[in-house]
Amino acid sequence: MNQVKPGYYFLPQNQRKYFKTPLGKVITNKQDIIEIANKINQDNSIPKIITVGDVTTQTFVELSIIPDIAIIDEYVQRKRVPLLQIPDVIIVEISNPAGYITSEAWTEIIKSLKIEENKIIIKIIGEEDLLVLPSILEAPLDSKVLYGQPNEGLVVVSVTEEVKQSVYELIRKMVKINED
Repeated sequence: MNQVKPGYYFLPQNQRKYFKTPLGKVITNKQDIIEIANKINQDNSIPKIITVGDVTTQTFVELSIIPDIAIIDEYVQRKRVPLLQIPDVIIVEISNPAGYITSEAWTEIIKSLKIEENKIIIKIIGEEDLLVLPSILEAPLDSKVLYGQPNEGLVVVSVTEEVKQSVYELIRKMVKINED
């Protein structure tokens, strides 16, 4: 697989159509979400569980799954929501504007994936949606990345080389901005 490095990436309007396709299996009803949560809860071989989005994270916390990394922005459909109450987590605040992946956010995902003894909340000042991409690229194989697909449902990504390659191709459609 080709490599992309952490950097400052911008998603131009004319490329957004490519980012609407879910990167994994879409789950649309509550019972199926509960079944997926139970399977994840029972599978000790999953290296990392990453949730992106406040609703997705809250859903899994309510189902007794505390993700290794939760990436949230405290907004649901542009309405402010309170910070999730998860015991014994480290909370890190990072800026990431809408339509971007910042080098700081990407680097924080890499750092957080190396932490074994604590769960991490990466609280985004801005928007977290595109951080699904570096989460998948950096996660160990067989990890689960879970996120909401607007107006469709919950997306469950089982991280494979093929999925990483798809994400790499998506990031190549973005504009890399020099940070000088």
